[in-house]
Amino acid sequence: MRSAPGLSVLVLAATLRLPALAQTPARVSTTPKLTGYLQPRFQTVGDTGSFFLRRARFAVEGDITPWASYRAQVEMRTIGAPATPPSSPLTLSATDLFVTVRHERWSGTAGQFRVPFSLESLLSSTILETTERSRIVNAAKRHIGAQVAWRIPDRLALQGAVVDGEGPNRASNPDNRMAYFARVLVTPLKGLDVGGAFEGYSDSTGADIQGVYRAARWTARAEYIREHNRRSGVHTIGWYGLATYEPILNRFQLVGRVEQFDPSDQVTTDRSTGYLLGLQWFFGGDNLKMIADYEVFREQSAQLKNNRGVVQMQARW
Repeated sequence: MRSAPGLSVLVLAATLRLPALAQTPARVSTTPKLTGYLQPRFQTVGDTGSFFLRRARFAVEGDITPWASYRAQVEMRTIGAPATPPSSPLTLSATDLFVTVRHERWSGTAGQFRVPFSLESLLSSTILETTERSRIVNAAKRHIGAQVAWRIPDRLALQGAVVDGEGPNRASNPDNRMAYFARVLVTPLKGLDVGGAFEGYSDSTGADIQGVYRAARWTARAEYIREHNRRSGVHTIGWYGLATYEPILNRFQLVGRVEQFDPSDQVTTDRSTGYLLGLQWFFGGDNLKMIADYEVFREQSAQLKNNRGVVQMQARW
């Protein structure tokens, strides 16, 4: 579906006008803040093992005015992406590059950001309970475009985005088509969030049902995602259920997850199920912690040597 060329511009312009309606804001500090984190790890997959740097991210963020802020983050890693330059084992790329404006319950974001779809993809890897996201989520989806959000704290959150749909760090939109995202999250009870999301690309659509419950010592989270490629007619389906328990608050956490991933409903032998057990040691909360987990995968047909074990350190500042 083709989009009107000015739609994203109109969305952003509307949000930029909001702060003008407020009274003269109080002065704020515009001093930039440097944040970041490191995630070195040891990983075994099947009968192979290696040490590598999972992520090293550095960000500069701050306020421009009481109603506007910015964030710029870059990532260095030694696995999972093509090297830059090709002769180097180290990859350097941009992740977050955006400006956000706010007015009361409204906010608007323009730039490169995480699109509002999967609950797990919106969670930072620094607070994830596992070393990897579930297979149906895989990674945080980032695109370039504009987003609007409206919230009633602890009651309701609505988000919508119009983006290029080409992924992060893209200088152009070759097909001149946009992608659309919408998400709603409701809090019917204290600690319980339930919601759903929709994504629409030029050649595919997706739907997500999500929920999470948080208590003092334990958390439960689950998602079901179904995606449809209109060109091939293939449906990709996946879900996960995760639970955590802290026998010692803020020190030790047990983690369990069951997930299933079916990349194509037209192939009867490609579905896999994963069973994960893990734990986290908190030395300084999420700022300094050790996380370890082991996941066993069971394929629908021939078994692969792809069970994964990870021990990962995290330092965040």
